[in-house]
Amino acid sequence: MTTKMTTNNNASTSFAGRIFNAFRRSTLCSVLINLVWVYLLYEVCRLVFLWVNWGSLGETMTWSVFLSALSGGWRFDSSAIFYTNSLYILLALLPLHIKEGRRGYRAVLKWLYVGINALCLLINLADTVFFEFRGHRTTSAIFREFGNESNLGSIVGTETLSHWYLVVLFAVMVYLLIKLYRQPAGCRYSGGRAMAQSPHDGEAETPRKPLWRYYAVGIVILAIMGLAAVCGMRGNIFFLSATRPISVNYAFRYVDQPIQTGLVLNTPFSMIRTIGQNAMETPEYYTQAELDAIYTPVHTPQPGIEKRRKNVVILMVESFAQEFIGGLNKDLDGGTYKGYTPYTDAMLDSCMYFETMLCNTYFSIDAPPSVLASIPRFERSFVVSPHSLNHINSIASELKNEGYTSAFFHGADNESLGFHAFTRQAGFERYYGQDEFYADPRFGGKAEFDGTWGVWDEPFLQFFCATLTELPQPFVAAVFTLSSHHPFKIPAKYADRFKDEGLFELHKCIRYTDYSIHQFFESARKQPWFDNTIFVLTADHTSAKRTHAEYKTTMGDYRVPILIYDPSGELPRGQQPGIAQQIDIMPTLLNYLGYDRPYVAFGKDLLNTPAEDSWAFAANSIPTYVKGDYVMTFDGSEPVSLFNYREDPLENNNLVGKGLPQEAEMLREVKAIVQSYLTRMNNDQLTAR
Repeated sequence: MTTKMTTNNNASTSFAGRIFNAFRRSTLCSVLINLVWVYLLYEVCRLVFLWVNWGSLGETMTWSVFLSALSGGWRFDSSAIFYTNSLYILLALLPLHIKEGRRGYRAVLKWLYVGINALCLLINLADTVFFEFRGHRTTSAIFREFGNESNLGSIVGTETLSHWYLVVLFAVMVYLLIKLYRQPAGCRYSGGRAMAQSPHDGEAETPRKPLWRYYAVGIVILAIMGLAAVCGMRGNIFFLSATRPISVNYAFRYVDQPIQTGLVLNTPFSMIRTIGQNAMETPEYYTQAELDAIYTPVHTPQPGIEKRRKNVVILMVESFAQEFIGGLNKDLDGGTYKGYTPYTDAMLDSCMYFETMLCNTYFSIDAPPSVLASIPRFERSFVVSPHSLNHINSIASELKNEGYTSAFFHGADNESLGFHAFTRQAGFERYYGQDEFYADPRFGGKAEFDGTWGVWDEPFLQFFCATLTELPQPFVAAVFTLSSHHPFKIPAKYADRFKDEGLFELHKCIRYTDYSIHQFFESARKQPWFDNTIFVLTADHTSAKRTHAEYKTTMGDYRVPILIYDPSGELPRGQQPGIAQQIDIMPTLLNYLGYDRPYVAFGKDLLNTPAEDSWAFAANSIPTYVKGDYVMTFDGSEPVSLFNYREDPLENNNLVGKGLPQEAEMLREVKAIVQSYLTRMNNDQLTAR
């Protein structure tokens, strides 16, 4: 028996050894080893970047920030490395037997690898110097910014001489790329069988698998490596950790301040991920004095303002369009209007809301910047724009000055939509996502996963309520729901309760979410913080599932509820005249709380703006401006359309060029908003300090 066991162990060891040796000699092993060298050299660049820029980074650098930046940096390095080495990987692993063993092909692979990675390392080291002047990693905008400069040669020459040690380091790195490069094994064929040819000359050839097996194995390896490469480019693991690829803004996930993102990022990634996202040029419609007289986003509170240390709770509800709320549509369909939000309808008399209420975007990703930081979308999302590393203020960062605790909640994967990164940039101290919900045994854990996006609204809002009770007061907290989203499912236990709710499957989800909001408030009323809290309920955006013609218009694209509820009764209740928008929420709340420091918010204070002066602005594809009874679209030079949305709710009669005084007034104001917005974005002037 002993002999038999020894024989089996030897056979097993021999088999494992053969597998290991086969992998060690494989092209895949060579490719992986070569990529490891690139990862290590990127890390050297990161450490050199910190050393050279210590004067800018040293004051805010702590061990925790440093370690966090290193732990996050590999994701951005992975994205850059797989993007830039994708051709090398493809050519190396391409299962084509006629290329095997050909020295010319091997030489092309080697110098492709060395050339592309040497260029990336050069860009990284060059930006190490350039960072001092810009305060952030270089993006693709550099090609437009310096396209017409004639003195770049002298600037580069001067900086090269003064930073000669980086030139030496670059030369050493290129030498290492060449010296450490592992040549993939080649193969030749005889009698329909592949023969392994060692990368080391003089070694004996050993028989390999038949040609058909070569292609079968090669295709599988290429497919697996291709999937890994795509995941690497996206910056996540097998598509499970994020709903979209990481962007430069995602670096805020790992650090606290915009300047620290330079340590997390690398320049090849920043340039690749911002291709086609060059900043818009700042128009010059007005002089600075004229501009400030028409519009300024700098809010300067009046002296002696009364302070209120109330908690703030903001609910951003997925696709919770105004069209779905029966109480806000009493005049439609002759009083027979069907809504899907009985609880929200019942809340209206207790809330302050406005005659016209609008969101500032079509997209979920834009809602937190709009609602929490008063930053509207302008053609593209702020968080993936060239401005995404700007310094910003938000309701959380400002109330931190008053001793507030801040927290953001979202029931999806913790990396979904990049909310974790943005809210950290915005100054929120705590983030609660799917991971934190699962870790709390009180609310059902993973059994409450909806199968697609995250946690059902009802249990997550209960988790939200319970966690608020555990936060130090005063606090500012926001939650983003997700159940009223495609594929439009609700928990099985409510299948009978919310069935047959309307024309679209979304309508039953809206009913379920409205019910979940009801349950949240029922729980919140029992908490010690409830009476000293101001609540805001709004949507992230409208819905594509529209039924009424009035909601299939320019105005209909943006109509959402903005309900402000103060249990103490200090705020007015019921409908108020005027126009409210998401970007008004931050300045309105800060004013109501008696915040006495200046800050930047592109919206207005609804409590201190006369109804006739209220307005709304959005710029998804084209700037849209609403004031009084009119809605205008603007192409950057002239109005495109002007409708009286009250008298002409279906927007059939374009009034542009009809000589209305409102046209000239609105054109003057929308130009000022656009110029102020782009001036501040392009010059990183989104804070008042």
